[in-house]
Amino acid sequence: MTERGIVTKIKGKRATVTFDRHAACDSCHMCAVTPTGKVEIRLINTLNAQVGDFVEVQMGEKFVLTAALIVYIIPLVLAGLGLGLGFLYNVWLALGLALGGVVIGFVIAYLLDKFVIRKKDEFEPKMTKIMTAAEVEAIKQKEKELLEAANKGIQQVQEENENGNNINE
Repeated sequence: MTERGIVTKIKGKRATVTFDRHAACDSCHMCAVTPTGKVEIRLINTLNAQVGDFVEVQMGEKFVLTAALIVYIIPLVLAGLGLGLGFLYNVWLALGLALGGVVIGFVIAYLLDKFVIRKKDEFEPKMTKIMTAAEVEAIKQKEKELLEAANKGIQQVQEENENGNNINE
């Protein structure tokens, strides 16, 4: 997954890159979400980018899949095990063990992320390119065109719904 953002801070050999939040961000947790809804990530400044530079950042697909596995699957499996074992005795025990499985699953996910995954180089996001002003402008233009097309489609659907509602009345 490639993200494009702006370098907002340089500290030593690390840069902070800020970019817009996407739906995929919900499962990853690689980045910090700011109060404005933007996403920030700290990474090694391999390209010697400066504050204000637009850069491309490659997030390893392996990391995204592993993060999803850890955050969703481990707690779900432990909750299922707790539920299954608990039902051998009674409903309340099943509920308690399922809830405990979810909590333990999230603790395991946190510990794996903090002490194992972030230590591996292949999971580290990397700067791949400092973008030129022309590239940034082309991307902004494309995003503007996509937004206009989406708004036009929404407007057409609304008009069709209004026309359809008038026929039924």
